[in-house]
Amino acid sequence: MVWGLAGCQGGADVKAHPDADARSAAGGNSGSALGGSSGIATDGGMNLGTSGGNSAMATGGAAAGGAHTGGVGGTGGDLPDAAADGAVDPSRDGPLPNPDLAAPANDGNAPRFDAAPDWPLGRDAAAGEAARPDGFLPVLDSARIDGGPAALPYLLGADISSMQEQMDQGARYADTDGTEKSLLEILKAHGFNAIRVRTFVNPTAPYGYDTGTGGTCSKTAAYGDKAHVIAMGQLIKAAGMRFLLDFHYSDTWADPGKQIVPQPWRQAASIADMAGLLKAYSKDVLAGLVAVGARPDLVQVGNEITPGLCMHIPNSSTDCWGNGVSPSPVSGSTANWSNTATLLTAGIAGVRETDPAIKVMLHIESTDDLATTRTWVKNAVAHGVQFDVLGLSCYTAFEGPPSGWQTTFTAMAAEFPALSFAIAEYSPEPAQANQIIHNLPSGRGLGTFLWEPTQSGAWGTALFTDSAGVYRAQSTAFAEYDTLRSSLGLP
Repeated sequence: MVWGLAGCQGGADVKAHPDADARSAAGGNSGSALGGSSGIATDGGMNLGTSGGNSAMATGGAAAGGAHTGGVGGTGGDLPDAAADGAVDPSRDGPLPNPDLAAPANDGNAPRFDAAPDWPLGRDAAAGEAARPDGFLPVLDSARIDGGPAALPYLLGADISSMQEQMDQGARYADTDGTEKSLLEILKAHGFNAIRVRTFVNPTAPYGYDTGTGGTCSKTAAYGDKAHVIAMGQLIKAAGMRFLLDFHYSDTWADPGKQIVPQPWRQAASIADMAGLLKAYSKDVLAGLVAVGARPDLVQVGNEITPGLCMHIPNSSTDCWGNGVSPSPVSGSTANWSNTATLLTAGIAGVRETDPAIKVMLHIESTDDLATTRTWVKNAVAHGVQFDVLGLSCYTAFEGPPSGWQTTFTAMAAEFPALSFAIAEYSPEPAQANQIIHNLPSGRGLGTFLWEPTQSGAWGTALFTDSAGVYRAQSTAFAEYDTLRSSLGLP
């Protein structure tokens, strides 16, 4: 996701910045991630700009952006031509979804999520088990899903992808008592045990994340590329934390309003050709991580892909955050679910062939729309897409109040009993977000990932106060996570 940022460290050129996630008009686009620890040569500084909407850049503050809720078109299966070609709902920036469209019939070959999970599950709360006064079901054990050599604990995570940029600008981090530590050390001291990091294909390509084409958001290094992600992965593993790798499959932000095909893949003559490139890229990045002992525990195949993935190309109006795009002639849009599934299956194969113990997450953002979420998953399953975890975005500014998140997660867990679930991005409401996920049946709530704890914007408020480039952890904010740590039974 991306939105207008505020409160970034001193020295950075900080304006409203879209994370590649075209959010509702209330928040506009912006983005950033934090990062984790000190003393790495590849850390970088943030130079964030401002973007408004999906096609025009606006300066100052969080600008109005394309609609976020419900995704952008094509969410209702293989849409009729009329819907695929038009039927635009201006509040959604795309063709109207068709929630009444049934998923294609299962021909017996497509996998179904209607049987018991085939991996060992940990915590298995009895039906109707009473919650404690804090709202959390009793912790029977900390194992959630089989993660290979050791089962994954419940994940209390954060996305800190921009840490390298901040540190290259001289940022330092301090705990609630003022003691300077690495960002990873501070988060771990307050119960966080997992880190999410995004990666771009070639952020230095024209219109890439680091280039600044179409605006003023150029960077001093290739942040988000393979080398930077490997360095982050090593820091995460050295800290003894779990690692979620987020493939954007773009050179810049990918979100409901834009899923730009990476420059090297735009010559693909067919969806099969593009799928081959996507799979090879996935395997290359993962091989690099495994080679240095930074194997991810989970891999996210695509970012906020309700409308599809690899479905746009830049044009002369495209700004430096990827807003204002044209359709790609070869596209993974969900207007053609066969194409979407081909790309997803290729990415998943890249993960499985690297290490079948790595869990695969698919991430969409239609959390406030149960019908769209249900139909999206039904279409994925009906087209043979086999994955382990459904991740959803949960921002009160974009997906509404936690009561709606609860409705969607509860219904989806009941309907797809072999899936695990996670909140891939959220802010604020940490207690409610974690209560919802932790209390899902049979330990199938994998965990949550807070978006950008050092950043404030339309999505929420930072957990740190920035003073002259020193980010100090706020006592009140981190006290809530200290309480969560106990409620979740984390060490």
